Amino acid sequence: MKAVQLRAPRDMRLVDMPKPSPKPHEALIRIESTGVCGSDMHYYIDGRIGKTVCTEPIVLGHEYAGVVEDVGRDADRSLIGKRVAVEPGIPCGKCELCRTGHYNVCLDLQFPGGPPYDGALCEHICVHAGFCFPIPDEMSALEGAMLEPLAVAVHSVALARVQVNETAAVLGLGPIGLLTAQVLRLAGVKTIIGSDLQDYRVEAAAKYGVDFAFNADRHDTVETVMAETKGRGVDLAIDCARSTKTPDLLCRVIRPAGRGILTGISGESEGVFPVDIARRKELTITWCRRFAHNYPTCIDLVASGRVDVRSMVTHSFPLERTKEAFELVANMEDGVLKASVDQ
Repeated sequence: MKAVQLRAPRDMRLVDMPKPSPKPHEALIRIESTGVCGSDMHYYIDGRIGKTVCTEPIVLGHEYAGVVEDVGRDADRSLIGKRVAVEPGIPCGKCELCRTGHYNVCLDLQFPGGPPYDGALCEHICVHAGFCFPIPDEMSALEGAMLEPLAVAVHSVALARVQVNETAAVLGLGPIGLLTAQVLRLAGVKTIIGSDLQDYRVEAAAKYGVDFAFNADRHDTVETVMAETKGRGVDLAIDCARSTKTPDLLCRVIRPAGRGILTGISGESEGVFPVDIARRKELTITWCRRFAHNYPTCIDLVASGRVDVRSMVTHSFPLERTKEAFELVANMEDGVLKASVDQ
């Protein structure tokens, strides 16, 4: 089968690899759509996320959907022929964290597209059948692949414990930020303020539920949010950026006794955090580690039309042009919000 390997930073090559065969508990999936994620970009540009380093060629990609072609002897045979969205992280299922519902932080979790596990930028993949979610016939594979970033947004908002009529700030208006804004609106947030460094993302934000958005490269984030909230600050803020600077800004824009969610991945193993500000304000700060138990909700949100994922995919490329998709996202060219690789 054809696959796209990352050999070194910004060195992607189309290669031939053996087509996998499903183990007893696995499903063999013919991949139809794979999204390009911000975490993929860290590996593509830097070859690492924090202490997780690409030391061998690897196939990236973890946002994907496709059709089940076969299953192993112990898997559900009714999956064969169905289009499925795949929850990518596969936990051990045996440890204390898995048994208590926190499988997203399982210490033995296997995640495709992160060293040493190959991902979904290929024609076929085998995955634990229990993490394959059939999607409605009217839902495209492209939308199915977008369920993964939507799950991050849904989990982030759940962690925020939203109350009706609150105010919120979303720092970073990439795909995760724009999906988070949509979910915040559904959860009952009254006013959403958004910031980004790209004008085209700022302009797009209104379509996805943001009431007021600004370019943080030209406007001071803290001053702008405080002016919009008449000096009070927001009830909650969610950091959806890939930056080491935004956790500090998040703490500064939240009102005393407010809440903050750190969702974005800076790519660094260490960062600066304003402990004194968070302590004096008695902020509740929660880190988001991907998601857990969110796929059924996400399928319903997209199928019912309450969350728009389709229009966020602004660019589509065939597998052979995967490197072009990654370069487009890396350089933030042509108004790209989300790029996908479709087969």
